[in-house]
Amino acid sequence: ASFMATRRQHRAGKTSLYAKYNLASRATAMVQRSSGASEPLDNRQNLEYAGPISIGTPRQPFNMLFDTGSANLWVPSAECSARNVACQHHASASSSHVADGRRFAIAYSTGHLSGMLAQDTVAVGRLVVQNQTFGMAIHESGSTFLDTNFAGIVGLAFRSLAEQQATPLFQNMCDQGLVEKCVFSFYLKRNGSARQGGELLFGGIDAKRFTAPLTYVPLTHADYWQFQMQSVEVDGKTISQGRQAVADTGTSLLVAPPREYLIINSLLGGLPTASGEYLLRCSEIDRLPEIVFVIGGQRFGLLPRDYVMQVANDDGSSVCLSAFTLMDTEFWILGDVFIGRYYTAFDVAQRRIGFAPAA
Repeated sequence: ASFMATRRQHRAGKTSLYAKYNLASRATAMVQRSSGASEPLDNRQNLEYAGPISIGTPRQPFNMLFDTGSANLWVPSAECSARNVACQHHASASSSHVADGRRFAIAYSTGHLSGMLAQDTVAVGRLVVQNQTFGMAIHESGSTFLDTNFAGIVGLAFRSLAEQQATPLFQNMCDQGLVEKCVFSFYLKRNGSARQGGELLFGGIDAKRFTAPLTYVPLTHADYWQFQMQSVEVDGKTISQGRQAVADTGTSLLVAPPREYLIINSLLGGLPTASGEYLLRCSEIDRLPEIVFVIGGQRFGLLPRDYVMQVANDDGSSVCLSAFTLMDTEFWILGDVFIGRYYTAFDVAQRRIGFAPAA
């Protein structure tokens, strides 16, 4: 299959991004493999990274998006309508299932999902979490989840962000003593495949996956994975200073505040389109500048091959688009474009986040 994403898939990624944040406006030692779990990820055209979990007794597998920009775990319910195309991978009966009785609902700009909460056993690799609260989506309207490689979402942000204050999956792993260190880390393979898209490691970091020491910065809020970023530079010019940033594995792009969005795409020579994208000349990509994010006193640069996305039109031709997109916020969102270049450690215990060049 072609690696290149279609323009429609690219826009779908932006749609789910707006949905999520519209809703939300209301050490360097090798991990001890005996107390963690390595989750293989599949890469769908650099837009989505997903991996398997199983729920219930007997275990039923689901391919899930692991999302540090949200906090709930949800899957499609067995009770959803047979006419609901987005809800066809039904959960079967489980002997360890316990009904919760509370409803959950998540609103999106292009639709919504709603259903009931439940508790059950959730297995990730050889880690088995007991009494995990999760959502069973009975109604999924709109197109947000149709064109995806995942059945549901595992939220890896903090409990304060979760619908009904449900305890997130990784927090339960920590509370139940399943991991030696209360940290998880992402290695996202850019241009990877369905079989080799990267790795999510629960319980530590994998020093083989990065090439320099991790630079840690403290979180400024423990809801999203939010931290202070010192500056952003384009071709030696500082275009942003003192902004907050969020590391979000569930976002494929780089999201800039309105002012910086206009500046950065203008400096790249981008041509705006009616759909809010910026077209770049594919023949001139190699002449574009490095873009540097200064975090914790260290410089984290992205080259044109990192921040230019080549996508396919419906007629088979291809265009080059800037990976910098817009949302009406005062903070940056560093999605998979950044995390794919920089191995990222999410340290729950010490409320900090670390970055290092990916191997």
